[in-house]
Amino acid sequence: MAEQITITIPQQLYRRARELALSRNQPVDDVLVHVLDEALPPDVAPEFDDAAVEREMQAYIASHPTLKQQYLGQHVAIYGGQLVDVDTDYGALYTRIDAQYPDEFVWLATVAEEPMPTLVFRSPRFVVPA
Repeated sequence: MAEQITITIPQQLYRRARELALSRNQPVDDVLVHVLDEALPPDVAPEFDDAAVEREMQAYIASHPTLKQQYLGQHVAIYGGQLVDVDTDYGALYTRIDAQYPDEFVWLATVAEEPMPTLVFRSPRFVVPA
């Protein structure tokens, strides 16, 4: 389905578009559509519900002691509050989860000593020479 619009563009930009259209033997509007399609990012993936993210994160944290005993160093997938898959290869796990749960949020994590890593940020100080 096409949407008809009217836009105002600088004359120089129109000349460049017209020259490109002539060189391709295409109408200017087709060239502009093609250029816009190439320049704009693809459709964005659906946003995930914050409640789903929170639910899966809390399920992972709650089950972490058990996961740590059985799967330390491995990658796990949590969906619907349950462990649904495990693998030592993150890429393989991701591929399976993406195929099984398209457009759904699934918590993927590497089971470590702590459920959530502690991030430390250094605060640099700039010293001005005297």
